[in-house]
This record gives sequence, C-alpha cells and structure tokens, in this order.
Amino acid sequence: MTRPCYRFATFELDSAARELRRDGELVVVSPKIFDCLVWLIEHRDRAVGRDELIAAVWGRADVADAQLGQLMRKLRRVIGDDGDSQTIIRTVPRFGYRWIAATTVSDSRAKPALPEPPAAGPVQAAVPPEPPEPIPEFRPATPARRAGLAAAALALLVLLLAGGWWLGRPAPPAVAGSAAQRPGPDEAVAILPLEVGAGIDNEWAWLRLGLMDLVANHLRRAGLVVVPSANVVALARNDGAAVLEAQRVREATGAGSLIAGAAERSATGWVVRLQWRRGDTVLREAEGRDGDAAGAARQAGDRLLGWLQRQAPAPLPAADGPPALWLQRIDAAVLDRDFAAARHLVENAPAELRDSSELLLRQADLDITTERNDAALAAYGELLRRFPDRESDPVMRARALMGISGPLAQQGDLAGAQRQLTDAIAILQDLNQPDLLGEALAGRATLRMVQGDYDHADSDFSQGRVALELGGDTLRLARLEGQQANLLALRNRHAEALAVWDRVATRFERFGDAKNLVDALGNASVERLALLESAEALATAERALPWLARIEDGALTRVIFDYTYARVLIRNGRDRQARALLEPILDAPAHDPVLGLPLAVRTELARLELAHGNAVRAARLLDDDAALIEPALATPLYARLRASGWLMRVRTLRAAGRATEAQAEVRRFTTLAERSGEPDMRIHSLLAVAEQDAAAGRQETAAPVYEAALREANRAGSPADVAEVVVSYGDALIAAGDHVRASAVVGQVARWAAHDFDCALLQARLYQAVGQAEAQAAALARAQGLAGERPVPAAMAVRRP
Repeated sequence: MTRPCYRFATFELDSAARELRRDGELVVVSPKIFDCLVWLIEHRDRAVGRDELIAAVWGRADVADAQLGQLMRKLRRVIGDDGDSQTIIRTVPRFGYRWIAATTVSDSRAKPALPEPPAAGPVQAAVPPEPPEPIPEFRPATPARRAGLAAAALALLVLLLAGGWWLGRPAPPAVAGSAAQRPGPDEAVAILPLEVGAGIDNEWAWLRLGLMDLVANHLRRAGLVVVPSANVVALARNDGAAVLEAQRVREATGAGSLIAGAAERSATGWVVRLQWRRGDTVLREAEGRDGDAAGAARQAGDRLLGWLQRQAPAPLPAADGPPALWLQRIDAAVLDRDFAAARHLVENAPAELRDSSELLLRQADLDITTERNDAALAAYGELLRRFPDRESDPVMRARALMGISGPLAQQGDLAGAQRQLTDAIAILQDLNQPDLLGEALAGRATLRMVQGDYDHADSDFSQGRVALELGGDTLRLARLEGQQANLLALRNRHAEALAVWDRVATRFERFGDAKNLVDALGNASVERLALLESAEALATAERALPWLARIEDGALTRVIFDYTYARVLIRNGRDRQARALLEPILDAPAHDPVLGLPLAVRTELARLELAHGNAVRAARLLDDDAALIEPALATPLYARLRASGWLMRVRTLRAAGRATEAQAEVRRFTTLAERSGEPDMRIHSLLAVAEQDAAAGRQETAAPVYEAALREANRAGSPADVAEVVVSYGDALIAAGDHVRASAVVGQVARWAAHDFDCALLQARLYQAVGQAEAQAAALARAQGLAGERPVPAAMAVRRP
C-alpha cells in the first residue's frame, strides 16, 4: 500500500505513519504540532486562514488566537524556522499562514521504522547513576479496604494486600526497550497516587499523595507538562473506586501518559520506584533510594528526567528534613480534603516552622478554603509585608496577592481585589508558572465581568485558558470555561453559551465532579430556556438529579439548583412541583449568602400566582421593593434579575387593581433602566411602559413603545425576550381589533409555536380573532399539549358554525 511522503529541507514527513524525521532520525512531536504541519503542507498552494487551521487542528472553533500562536512557535522550533526569517512558514498578516518551503512528494511503500538514535552526548542533569542490578517491575496490587477517614476512597488507591506489593500480581505490562518513543515536549503526563508498602505505620499513609505531589512539582519545575495533582485526586475521590483506571485518567485529564509509583521502607531508608506508562506499555522505570522518602522520590524523578534528556531542577532550599516533610504532610491533607487534619498540622508545626512564610502561606490558603476570610486577609497581608516586592520572592508574593484578592472581593472591594490580581499577573508573566498565571487571569476576568468590563474580561479569559492548557490543568480549565459561558450569556449569546456549558458538563462528568457538574447542567438548562427549548431544558436539569444526591456538603448548591429547576418546571407547566421547590427556599438559611436569590424566588412565585388568577397574592410577594433598588444588585450581572422582578411587580400591581402604584413603579423602573444602560433593563422597562399604556386604552402611545421594545429585543435580547414582547404586543393588538398588524407581529414567533406554550396560545388567539376555525383548533391543540398545569382560557374553545 502506498502513502505520500513529503520532503522539505532536511526533513521527511510520512503523514499516514504520522512520522517526522530529520536526516533520517525520528523527531517526536505532539499530535497537534503534527496535524498543524500536515495541514499546512497539504494546502501549500494557498494561504491557510487562522480559523481554518484552528478547526483542522483542534476540531472546534472556540480556540483563542494566542493558543494558535503558541502552537506555531513550537512548530517553528521543531522544523528550524523562526518568526523573523520565515523560510519555511510565512505569516500572512491579519489572515493566517502559508507553507513556502520547497517540498517534494513521493509515494513509498511501508518500510520498517528506523531505530531511535542514541542520545547525543552525556546528559547534563545531576542524576545519580542507575543501579547496576535490573529494576524489579511492579504492578499495583488490589488495595485493601479501610474505614474511618472522610477520604476512604482515596485510601483504597494505595493500601495493599498484606504479604507484599510484589506478590500475586497479574502479568506485568510490556516494558519498552531502549528504542522506546519518549514523550513529546508538550505531552501532558499525570502522576497517580503512589502506593505505600504493606506493613508501614499509618503515620506514613500521607505519602501516597505527598510523594505524588512532590514528583509532580519536581517534573514540572524541569519544564514538563504535568497534570495538577488536585485533578487526579478529584477524579479518585469522585470515582470512589478501589482502583483508579488509567483510561479514566487519560479521558478526564487529557494526559498522554501516566506515571505510577510505589514507596517502601528498606533496611537503610526508603525506596521509591516510578513507571512511565503509555497505554499498556511501560516506557521507562526508575528507582530512587535515600534515607528520606522525599529524597528517594526526587532521585527517581531525576532518573526519569535523565531518560528524557532534561536538566534536573536545582534543589529547593531545605528540601529535605523534618520541616519539609511536615509541609508535605499539610499539602497531602489538603489534597485529600481532610481540612481538619491540615489545620491540626498547621497549629502543631515544629518550632523551626512556626514563624516560616511557607507555613503562613498554607495557613492562609487553608483559611480561604474553610471560609475564614478575616484570618486569611490578615495572613496574606503579613506575607505581603514580608515580601514587599518581586525581588524578595516572586512566586511567594504572587501567591499572596492572588490569595488576598478573595477576601477583598468578599468585602465588596472589587477594585482592590482586581489591583492585587493585576500585580500578581505582572509577576507571573515572567515566570514558568502557567497554572498560577491561568488562575490569576481567570480571577481578574471574573471581577471584570461582574463590573461590566466585558471586553477586558474576554481577553483575560482567553489568556487564562491558554495558560491553563499549557499547565495541563483540565479541571480548572473547565471552571474557567464555565465563567466564559456566563460572559457569553451576559452578552445574550445564548446558543454559544449553551455549547460551552454542554462541553464543560461533559468534562466535569468525566471527573465525576458532582458539584460542578450540577452547576454546569443547571446553567445549561437556563440557556435552553432563553432559547425557548423548554423540554430540552427539563431533560438537562433532570440529568443533574442523580448527581445532586451525591453531594455531601452541598446545601448551597442544592438551594441554587432547586431555584433553577423550579424555573424549568414552570416553563414546562409543572407548577405544583415548582412551588414545592420554591417556597422552602425563602425560609432556608442557606440562601442568605446568595445575593439576589430571595428576589428571584419571589418573582417566580409571583409568576405562578398570576398565571393561576391569584393577583392579590402575587402582588403581595413583591410588595417589598427593597431588593429592586439594592445597590449591591446594581451591576450588569444582576440586570436581568432586576428587570424581570420589576416587570413582574408592575404586572401584579395592575392585576390586583392597584393601577396608581403600578404607574409609579413604571416611572421608577424607566428611570433606573435609563441610568443603567443595560439591554435587559431597557427591554423590560419599555415593555412595562407599553403594557401600562395599553391597559389604560392609550393604543396610539402604546404601539410605538412596543415597537421600540421589539427592536431592542431583536437586537440585543434572547428568543425568550422576543417572545415575551411579541406575546404582550400581539395580545394588545388583538384586543384593539388591529388584526392586520397583529398578524405581522404574531408571525415573528411562529417558529417557536410548536414547542412554546405562550407562543402557541397567542397563535390560537389570533386565528380565533380572524375567524380561522381550523387553524385555531390546530394551534389550540398545540397549546393544550404544552400547557401541563397552566390554565387555558375557556374562551379559547373553538366555535364552529
């Protein structure tokens, strides 16, 4: 079978075998670099646009230009090109790239792979020599079950059957020989929790996570892309399985390979063995021996780096000894989410650690995690005093700046929190800390979004996404994308937001992250409501129900989801079930920290009461208008909530016969909407004015306001906004007998009448008004099929001659 080979400069590329060779020697590249190279060569007769290249390499369109630029820089380095000379790939300004190197194509038959060349010269890393005896293979044995700690599922990963970890194993995986393909330079690797040998005192059980995190950080400092330990631990915890399957880890984290390890005590100290695996193949094994477990783990890691021809990182100050081990125990407890144990270790640290900045940072981070914000503010403030500038310790100062931004934001000082993050970002951009940089950018983006600075928030999200992808932090990247989806929703780009939430939900589901998955599915269902996809919204929300039951400390998550689920139920005509969810929220203490939730719940309850003819009760629910003018809600983030609440207040007052109060509320609403400048506020305030005029019989003044509201909804609103305006406007025109104009207006929601109750009922009203009995019957049947518990007016019955 023939296949094309491309030759350029000193390179040969076999696209079918996915091999790139330079002077006959295999060059290992990541899949994305290879795909990018092939696409440019195969389309060398023309310039390739950025969007086309992104779609070809990533298989999707929502990839930032900065991420493509990063990939292109890596590709240029691989093939010996650069951005200045551009002898192989030319940048086409404001468009994309073009392949310009002289290239020949030939068809060759499959040939045996060339052997991997020997390493070019001695490795420069300070790596202890490999022991002369062969390294025993190891395979994780089935863990024993133990009870007691909250992280029992994690313990199952590492405790082994009595009798030795090397006994009673199935056949070991194949071990690759010296010609094994080394991982590419940007291939992510995930470190699994290490196994701790049987018979070791429980005091050392923390090593399963402590050594995992130590190896991960050590390899990351050498420039490798290592999946953050928190991602692996979250996957293990959420799976609750005895064995963390390699395939699950790869699917969830995107890691191309894994490192598994084991630690045991010997007569002279500790032995740590590491295996680098791809699939069922062991690419490399390494062993470290030292009197200290951490030293043995670093030694094994250095030998892996030697195999990769990577420089081992310089030892950190005081990397070994009791103080360092104590800090690693704290880190392991936090990874295990055993915050009580972590707090105990912080408070009972040895004397040589008590005044150290390393311990203070861990105390501050723990305070933030356990919502002790005042204590965290003081601790981070002390760290900033100890490290007043970037020269003192850039990473420590950046982490303190990031940490203190949280308590400041909680106190309402959003500008101050943003300044701290900006200072941290300025420091981190010059360091090789993509995980921290991505977190800082995501935090600043969220603050900017809350304050209505959408463009700069978008830029921060894009840059943060690139940083987190470079750091291999799949879980944190999913959280960032969720915030990006919120930004899209604030811009009324609901279809795009829905696509992001669906993708994020899939990622959280792979991790088994119940809390974040419930949040993602709730948000996805809200976006489907905005798109008038009520049935699909219900299916999405109900997909979250089994996961909701798995959340142990999720009182707040449950309250927020119950509100969202109730909204979905109302749009599907399941009113009794919605009421049963909403009413308890007003009395639940868990809603107190959620700004705006009481107003949101009362608005939905008022909607239910009004739909069932209980106007007085509906108006009473919104009589306290304090939330509508609450300064804390006067941000773009809450514009839709305030707009919906105020419009519902006006409607309930008018329905309850309180027309004078309704008119006064319309004036207040209009003033507030003009001051805010938010599209949601403008659409709903115009609708309030138009409905007030129509109710008073002022059709000549109501019509132009309705038209303005409809234009605004079509320009900057969602399908749900358009439908709300059209249903109100159409009803007013039908009541006024203006059937010609009513037909033109009602026709704008015809595409939604098949699956939206209000649109179907409006169609039936129009057909009844113009005497089209057959069309009225069909529209009414659709409305009745969608109604659920919502009442259909008896006057809508078809009267045939």
